[in-house]
Amino acid sequence: MTWWDRSNIYILTFGGIAVLIYMIINWAALTPLQIALSFFIFGITLHEWEETRFPGGFYKLMTGMIGVNNSDQAKIECSHGCVVIAIVFFAYIPFFFNGVHWLALVPAILGIFESFIHIVGIKIHHLKHFYSPGMLTALLFLLPPSIFIIVYAAPGVGWEWVLTFVYYFAVFFCMELAVWGVFGIKPKDFPKIAKRARAYVLGKKS
Repeated sequence: MTWWDRSNIYILTFGGIAVLIYMIINWAALTPLQIALSFFIFGITLHEWEETRFPGGFYKLMTGMIGVNNSDQAKIECSHGCVVIAIVFFAYIPFFFNGVHWLALVPAILGIFESFIHIVGIKIHHLKHFYSPGMLTALLFLLPPSIFIIVYAAPGVGWEWVLTFVYYFAVFFCMELAVWGVFGIKPKDFPKIAKRARAYVLGKKS
């Protein structure tokens, strides 16, 4: 594994703590939107720890769904590095350009998506308990600031919602391609992967 593969979760953590400290020190001078974005960044940091470390297991669920061998820890760490880079675009860039309201809505969409997918993931992965790795931080630390961001920023956004969704899906698509590439999956393999995922969701053997 490279230095980045081993360290990306800690670099993300350093960034999340730095933003939290910045928020606390400058609380009185920050706008409500800046505070919400700060909470979101700290929340996404906790979310990654829950998904990958405590208790972890989210990657094994997802790779298992598409039939990828998840025993290679080096590839898992490398793929998570792609996720951390995506988080910079999802959360940090909107934080630094918080005056651009359509951009601030990007992390809000991510927070709502994460909350939804972790609840639905219980059924998708046929889990025995009402919990999937990442669900608690998604509901407690991502969903509240996401809702606030939408309530605060959305009224000033009209047609620029198009830019919000284009930006969101562009980052998400690039992240997925990078993660797939780590596991040796190419775009041409998508039909086969989709078939495996469908069989997995239906509880059949792929």
